[in-house]
Amino acid sequence: MTIEELQIELQNNPRSLNFVRLADMYLAENMVDAAFQLLERSLKYHPNSVSGHLLIGKIFVLRSDYDNALEHLNFCVQKAPTNWQALLTRAELHLKTQKPKPALADFKSVLLHNPQNPIARKMVAKLEVISADDYESDVFEIKTIQDLPSPTAPVDRNPAASYDPVKDQKRERILSLVDAFTVRKDYVKALQLLKECHTEFGDHFEIQTRLLRLSQYETAEKIRPKAQQAQIHYRQQQILEKKKNALELLLRRIQELQPS
Repeated sequence: MTIEELQIELQNNPRSLNFVRLADMYLAENMVDAAFQLLERSLKYHPNSVSGHLLIGKIFVLRSDYDNALEHLNFCVQKAPTNWQALLTRAELHLKTQKPKPALADFKSVLLHNPQNPIARKMVAKLEVISADDYESDVFEIKTIQDLPSPTAPVDRNPAASYDPVKDQKRERILSLVDAFTVRKDYVKALQLLKECHTEFGDHFEIQTRLLRLSQYETAEKIRPKAQQAQIHYRQQQILEKKKNALELLLRRIQELQPS
């Protein structure tokens, strides 16, 4: 559909979900104000539209209104944690506001869902150097998560709160270290930490996502011993079969020699 056709549709049906498509076309034509007005109006009808919030967040970035941009992008990531475009846009926003560590976390999340993304791959390689400053060299020699220093956090004064800030910080620190090991291609340690993290914190989305992605690196290690065991079992079966055949042959010969 053309811009004109979409405009007519939205005029006849302001609640049409095609507002995202039209707004995107406006932005492609550099009609930023028209896109913003359309999105602002349509999001009143569709307040949970991730695509709509993502586009208006991008417009706020273009306008250097970073606070409003972050609000909309946070909404996108909260509603759709696997939306790598929202994560990428938020990562770039963090860079603009000179927040390299949150940017690194978002770029890494992009790679979890889009491993070949060139921007994320490039930025993780650069920002990982900064992140590595958070760890002493001996941290990369840890054996289990119990070796990690416990994080500290302000005491939550709301007894009804459903989260534990210290626990959340510990989980995020472990995941950050898992990502650091992954970038260094130390998949054995990354998987070990991640599995222990899963044991301690359960089926958290970020843990499950990393487990799914890193599982490809343990496949060969798992298959190899199974294949070796299968070969040994096959050889043992062959030997037993040969012994069985030899015994049966010997038995038949003995029977043939016996007088009838």
